[in-house]
Amino acid sequence: MKSMLKLVLTSVALMVASVAQAGGGSYPIPLEKAKISVLDQASLQRGADLYAQYCMGCHSMKYLRVNRAARDLGWSPEEGVAHFQHIRNGQGKPTDMIETTLNPETAKQAFGSVPPDLSLQARLRGTDWLYTFLRSYERAEDGTISNKLFPGVAMPHILEGLQNSLPPAEFDAAVGDLVNFMDYAAEPAKPQRLMMGWWVLGFLALLIMLTYLLKKEFWRDVK
Repeated sequence: MKSMLKLVLTSVALMVASVAQAGGGSYPIPLEKAKISVLDQASLQRGADLYAQYCMGCHSMKYLRVNRAARDLGWSPEEGVAHFQHIRNGQGKPTDMIETTLNPETAKQAFGSVPPDLSLQARLRGTDWLYTFLRSYERAEDGTISNKLFPGVAMPHILEGLQNSLPPAEFDAAVGDLVNFMDYAAEPAKPQRLMMGWWVLGFLALLIMLTYLLKKEFWRDVK
């Protein structure tokens, strides 16, 4: 029985190690940790504004509604329209989805492919991948731009102007805010889920304490 258990545990350990090694070796460069939290509402607001300013011109978030994002980020519906619909001169409605005005055919002619919707990219790629990707652009001496994590990507270095205008630490923080907003957009209920988790843990801790005290009361007279 012990030998069988040892064999199973060894097999599982080897499987986990091989998967981790394969995952780590599938990228040209190591992924950097995105130190973000969807519970940081100020970060989400900054990230939303960065998305609207730098990303929304090409990328939509068609699964996220303006008024839902505004509510979660602490804005009124009208403020949400102003933040997310600026490329429409604020003429959108709070019930609109967050969509770009870029024509797909125009995008295909300009970039060779239609820019993907960003609603679920944080779940598809992972926040560490997004954070590393946005910080992996570099310009060669001949002026050409490449991305060390995603060689041959059609997306230009859209954050280059921001990167040139900020100190490195502030640029990294700005990228973190943007990725944080994308993480929220991929699961808008995540902040509420995390907060509910703390309430559940607190309730369970209280229940365990009461159960222990009840057990002591029941067994107090038992020799």
